[in-house]
Amino acid sequence: MTSWRLTSVPSIDDGNRSFLLNELDGFQTNTGVVVLATTNHPEKLDSAILDRPSRFDRKYYFNLPAEAERLTYIGRWSEQLESELRLSSAGAFAVVRETQGFSFAYLKELCMASMVQWMSCGRDQSMDQVMLGQAELLRRQLKAV
Repeated sequence: MTSWRLTSVPSIDDGNRSFLLNELDGFQTNTGVVVLATTNHPEKLDSAILDRPSRFDRKYYFNLPAEAERLTYIGRWSEQLESELRLSSAGAFAVVRETQGFSFAYLKELCMASMVQWMSCGRDQSMDQVMLGQAELLRRQLKAV
């Protein structure tokens, strides 16, 4: 039976940096251990982690979703909702235009936040209006990061 242990490192500081680097270098045998790291901001990573061979042998870069991909994502999400919650076709296109630069994680957050906002605002706005408003809030967050 395979045993899985998932761990995450919330932040690297001087106290745990050396330990992490030693583990990545493989000074001890870690048979069957795979280390996977993800980031939206590789430029913020310590070069001792990012640029040293053998610490992370492969790096894959994924572009942000293009307009067609965002439209497919938003459309599939909307189709799964009750009819009163769905975006109109024009609304979906408007949301896609307003989400340039959003990752899939931000699109998911946009969908969830919009649904919660629609339910809490007394349903007096269309999902189109709510989602465009939520997209603007998330865009401000992106700029602040």
